[in-house]
Amino acid sequence: MDFDMPVGVVPGREREPADAIAEEIIAKYELRLLRRYIREIGPLPEVEDEIYVLAAELLTANDAELAEYREKRREMISASIAERIKGFKSVIPRGALNFLCDDYRAELAAIAAAAAELIAEERHGDICCLIAGEYIERRMRRMGSKLLAVHLVIGEDTMSLYDGRWAEITDEYSSYIPPEDRSRYSRSDLVLSALVDIAPRSIYVYGGENNLKMLRRVQLMFSGVMVQ
Repeated sequence: MDFDMPVGVVPGREREPADAIAEEIIAKYELRLLRRYIREIGPLPEVEDEIYVLAAELLTANDAELAEYREKRREMISASIAERIKGFKSVIPRGALNFLCDDYRAELAAIAAAAAELIAEERHGDICCLIAGEYIERRMRRMGSKLLAVHLVIGEDTMSLYDGRWAEITDEYSSYIPPEDRSRYSRSDLVLSALVDIAPRSIYVYGGENNLKMLRRVQLMFSGVMVQ
């Protein structure tokens, strides 16, 4: 399809050119539009590609749920164009994209903004981890570690912390957190808090592949992290 050449519209059969244009937009123009909306957000150049990769994964992944979302976007485009070209003899695809697909364009802009927010949160989390890591190193030099080594088991949604005898120690070493605040902490938060309190010299990590984001945070916060 030549995106700048008119496509004929037959009265009562507006859905046929609308479907064809929708397919072309999804296949050839969607990621270009995504990149444009990311640039409009104005991220730092070094994170623009990170935002694009994250957002593009949502749009192009092949699992069933995201494939269904792709079909919904295609339907969003086609339905909008078909409704708005009634009475037209022809429609130019590029004009349809630019002027007849407001909901779809807003959807892509929202995806770009959400990806940018997630990347910003992750980078902010990294900074917090690096600050915590510096604190832990200073504490170890001044006061030493409460335990020389611990075992950290990472699951998909939680973590567990054990001493050298494989006794669970999360509650013991996060007990300095006031009870009224503990309800706001996830189990993973409590484990990280216990690790900060212990400041171990060695952390043996199991199951890091279940939650790579959490593994990365532990690696940023602590030296001596050994993935088993």
